[in-house]
Amino acid sequence: MEYSSGSSSDNHAVLTTRNRDNDLCACRYPKLSVERMSMSDKNLARRFRNCVDSLVEMAAEKCKYFKWIDDELTPHYKNAFNNLKYDLKLMKETSYAARLERRVALLENLNVEAIATKEIVDGELTMAVEEKKQLRGELKFVRLTFRIAMVFLVLLADVLMMQKANVVG
Repeated sequence: MEYSSGSSSDNHAVLTTRNRDNDLCACRYPKLSVERMSMSDKNLARRFRNCVDSLVEMAAEKCKYFKWIDDELTPHYKNAFNNLKYDLKLMKETSYAARLERRVALLENLNVEAIATKEIVDGELTMAVEEKKQLRGELKFVRLTFRIAMVFLVLLADVLMMQKANVVG
């Protein structure tokens, strides 16, 4: 028997679309029926056939075709199946919780790495700001030295021009 991964609702699971008996539904345009398994408490794990469109929400008229394949389970087997169903649910929840815990741990590690990276970047930024301040101070000193040198050259040029004027005149 082939099993498909989808389920039509919480109370039915689609098992297979194979139809060895070529059972047709009772629709206006009959289609092959599909095999499903009831997951309801009353008919737990009991297989049946119905129209492929019987669980479609948008259908104007739902097809009424329905045929049991299996007899009802005995209370012992219903109880065993319920226990398995419960165990599966618990495994899925545990698995989900474990995945969430791994994600939280990963996010915590990423957060620690982000904080460490931020501290490194902040340190480098602080060093860059200090270096910029130092360079500004050095630039001011160079500008002041340049201005003093320019004033000295202008004064020297004036003195030379006066001496030349005294020599010529």
